[in-house]
Amino acid sequence: MSGRRARFGHAAVVGTGLIGGALGMALRRGGLARRVTAVDRDPTAAVRAVERGAADAATSDLREAADAQIVFVAVPLEQIVAVCKALLSYLPAGTILTDVGSVKAPIVASVERLAPPVRFVGGHPMAGSEGAGIEAADPDFLRGRPYVLTPTGFTDRQAVSELAEVVRAIGMTPVVMQPEVHDRLAALISHAPYLVACAVVLSAGDEPESFRMAGPAFEDLSRMARNPVAMWDAITRMNRDEVVRALRGVRARLDEIEDGIAQDALRPLLERAHHLGRTVERNR
Repeated sequence: MSGRRARFGHAAVVGTGLIGGALGMALRRGGLARRVTAVDRDPTAAVRAVERGAADAATSDLREAADAQIVFVAVPLEQIVAVCKALLSYLPAGTILTDVGSVKAPIVASVERLAPPVRFVGGHPMAGSEGAGIEAADPDFLRGRPYVLTPTGFTDRQAVSELAEVVRAIGMTPVVMQPEVHDRLAALISHAPYLVACAVVLSAGDEPESFRMAGPAFEDLSRMARNPVAMWDAITRMNRDEVVRALRGVRARLDEIEDGIAQDALRPLLERAHHLGRTVERNR
């Protein structure tokens, strides 16, 4: 797709699942690249990405990304490092290489020092749905959401600036922080909530009759629990220490709530949570 606003002659998206597909659609809709190539080891998925408007061309060969000025790696978390390393064999100096993994510190540490003169920037769009694959991809679920960029002292600052411009152009908000900070905070606001939802659903499963009277709150939790299992298993393994720390914090708060109920002193905790919930809403 061409246009006066095109920042890149060629962009490539490696991995055409939920996030990769949505990013490809957003890049094309915004006219940010004259050509977008979908790269997927499953040729059928790459072709489907073209059919759904996420790319102009489909391939299963990483070498087809060799002349791209920006490459997004959106493969499953445990495959990101290997794919980035393989791409470094083909990409010329100056190319921006970025990933969209939900855990940042181990990925950044493994890739960034190998990357120069390719410019690697760790990234994580905080968006998605319970769906999976290119059929569930939708650029609209990206709009208005944070897109975390995780540079270190080794990261090319101009590459960070250029990627932040792309993030704004697709309707997301760039947020810059260190990889380790991202992983600690993501455990609190993303990884732990998923596991808490699983815990509630598992608990309710001990009394399946409860499912018949499920309301919106439980449906929201069950929707979270329906997220792809393989993805979350990889996230919790790769970010194990921070996830465990976050769960300990949640458990401590649950103990406070339990004590508040037992002592008829719950209201202050509920009021505090209500206030914090309103703060989150105002910051959206």
